[in-house]
Parts: sequence; C-alpha cells; structure tokens
Amino acid sequence: MHKIKITADSTCDLPEELLKEFEITTCPLIIHMGDKEVRDHPAIAEEIYQYFRETKKTPKTSAISTPEYKEFFQANLPADGSLIHFNISGEISCTHRNAVAAAQELENVYVIDSRSLSTGMAVSMLRAIKYRNQGLSAAEIVERVNAEINNVQCSFIVDDLTYLHRGGRCSSTTKFFASILRIKPQIIMKNGKMESGKKFRGNFNFCVKQYVDSVLNNNPEPDLSVLFITHTKMSNPQIVEDIKQQVLARYPFARVIESVASGTVTAHCGENTIGILYGL
Repeated sequence: MHKIKITADSTCDLPEELLKEFEITTCPLIIHMGDKEVRDHPAIAEEIYQYFRETKKTPKTSAISTPEYKEFFQANLPADGSLIHFNISGEISCTHRNAVAAAQELENVYVIDSRSLSTGMAVSMLRAIKYRNQGLSAAEIVERVNAEINNVQCSFIVDDLTYLHRGGRCSSTTKFFASILRIKPQIIMKNGKMESGKKFRGNFNFCVKQYVDSVLNNNPEPDLSVLFITHTKMSNPQIVEDIKQQVLARYPFARVIESVASGTVTAHCGENTIGILYGL
C-alpha cells in the first residue's frame, strides 16, 4: 500500500495528542535568545518569557536550511511512499523556499505553502488527512489542498504590543497609543501576510468577546469540522472556556481544540495572545 506521510513546521501548533493521532511529524524552527540557539519545542515559552524579563529583548527566529530540510524529508519519507510537508507562509518566512529547494532533490516529496501560520496551517493539514483517508494520491491531495489554501480564518487578538514592537512589527507610536487608549488589535493572516485588523478597546476579557463575535460575523459560513482556540500564556485561563462556549452557542463545530502556541509565535506576540482559527 502506498503510504502518504504528513509533516509540517513546528509552527502548526497542533497539540501532541493530535500529532500522535494522525502520525504527523514536525520540523522545529530555530529560536535565538542572545547567543543561545534553541529548537522550537512545547516547553520553550517559559524560556522566552524569562529571557524577555531578564534582558528586555525579544528572541529572534530563523528558518530551517535546505540541507536540514532534505535530511528531515529523507528521515520521514516512507519506503515506496510519499511525503507532504506544510510550511508557515512563504510571505513571512523563507522556510517554504528552503523546503522547496530540498524537495526538488528528492522524489515523492511535496511541499505546500500554507499561506498561514499556527493552527491556520493545521486546518489545511487536517484537510489533507481527510483526502488521504478518502484514497486520493499525494499529487491529488496537494492539488485539492492548494485550491482551498485561502479558505482559512486565521487571526489573533493581542493584549500587549511590546513583543511585536520589539520585533519590529509595529511602531513606537502605535504601541504608545494602543497602551494609552487600551486598544487590543486583531492580527489577521491575509494573502499569506500578517495584517492589522479591527481594533478593540477596553479590558482584555471584554475585547476577546468582541473579537470572537467579529470573526464569526465576518466569516458566517464556517467548515464545522474543527475549530482551534490557540493561545500563548494566558493570565486568565478561563478565557479559553468562555470562547468555547461563545463559539458553540453560534455554531455546532464537531471538534473544538485548545492549542498552545509554539515558541515561534510566542517570540513575536508574547503573553495573552489568543485566536480562533477554522476552515471556510
């Protein structure tokens, strides 16, 4: 039987139990904290927060090189099978370019630019698994997934712009007025890029509720198979359960999955960043 293996960058943010359920292997991206280079892993968030508290600097992230991708693909490519790898959007990282270069040196390795990040990637990955279970070939899966690649709602609401500012993704002026006016911005993945969305004003709990309503109102025909609630470290963990109930009061998603963001997402957004992500 021709086996099709699914792999992804660690930025897909799938919980460990789902990685095991679907036999998905992830390739960890690289995080730099000063002179220290660390591979992304589930427990790295606390190291990132500690580094920021001690240095007032945010970590840097970098892509996997082409030779490393080739080694990863060779290690995971099934004998007499195929491999499909999902990358974080090529608009915000050179990971996809490097992975494509590696795949070109191998047979039966396909690389998909998710045009997304975090569990926005995972939405497309789960579609690939569905098509695999339906008996489609690797080439057919890639064609079908790419046709639907933009049909993903991927956004977050950010409590504090400090990490984004230190990482060069927002100006000092924007950060200043956001702090003074208690503005909590929405970050949206659109056309493969991170863009500023709506701005919510008030305490974080109130803004999160407004954010969820806004997302559901603007994307009123969701794919009800799965919804992810993905977040970094939350000062109020009850927010996750509140979002779940808020969503299910509107739509009967078959699965609502809580996911903790990878070190790569944490390094750019910091604590109290949370989003709902699902297919369209």
